[in-house]
Amino acid sequence: MKFGKGTRPIEIGSFVGSYELLDVIGKGGMGVVFDAECEGRHVAVKLLSEQRLADERALRRFRDEALVGRIISHPNVTATLEEGTVDGVPFLVMERVCGETLGVRIQREGCPSLSRTITLVQQILAGLGAMHAAGIVHGDVKSDNVLVERLDDGSDRARLIDFGLAHVQFSPADDVRRPGPDEELVSGTPEYMAPEVIRGEGSSMASDLYAVGVILYELLTGSTPFAGGVPAEIVRRHLDDEVVPPSLRAEVEMPAMLDRIALRAIAKDPAKRFATADAFAAALAVVEPLLLHDECTG
Repeated sequence: MKFGKGTRPIEIGSFVGSYELLDVIGKGGMGVVFDAECEGRHVAVKLLSEQRLADERALRRFRDEALVGRIISHPNVTATLEEGTVDGVPFLVMERVCGETLGVRIQREGCPSLSRTITLVQQILAGLGAMHAAGIVHGDVKSDNVLVERLDDGSDRARLIDFGLAHVQFSPADDVRRPGPDEELVSGTPEYMAPEVIRGEGSSMASDLYAVGVILYELLTGSTPFAGGVPAEIVRRHLDDEVVPPSLRAEVEMPAMLDRIALRAIAKDPAKRFATADAFAAALAVVEPLLLHDECTG
């Protein structure tokens, strides 16, 4: 895979700044992410696809992604370390998280325990809450945009990644900026899209929280609530179909309160969802003692 228009294309073995590109670790519509190294330090280097270089909207989103990683400092959000241009191609240098996506983890291991599920979702909400407090909407929350790293003590830490669809609603370095009409397009991943996003109303903090509700459902049952079929059918279900309570699809018993939390998180009306990431996390915290009681008496 090669980038750049100069005599020395950017590819594995090339240097981006002081970082040597070692291997491709991810590909998407916006570009490619490489594992890279400098003096023993590994990072992730993201290069914007050459096909996107003339796309002003893509360039703006790439800059917004860099901005998100710079202004948010939180253990559950990946940080941007450096940004620049090499041979006319914009790049980002991000911290390298040693782990796998939550989506891959679910496929490989199945549903985690209820207590671990709650911990993972609370961590996602903590990172998202930090973004929302800074006026930023992620815009594409999904299990494949959550990296999970296994820590030395055996616990997991979840980190939000991929801010290519983020709406930077204000920036300390700039003036207030809100998405313009050309940005209010239906974008995201069908399985995680809130009804209002599907209707073309744009992503918001409420739609981010809806997507976390879908992740909670996925962790509890092994599947998103409206999975299956072509994207058009999936988005129709988000708009029209009632959600089957996760307790009816899960292989383990769960407190009724956890059912209620999951259903509230993915309510079709944004006003009926949790108002903030903190409120969502607080509701999950109430369930934790019930799980401990069940583990002790089971």
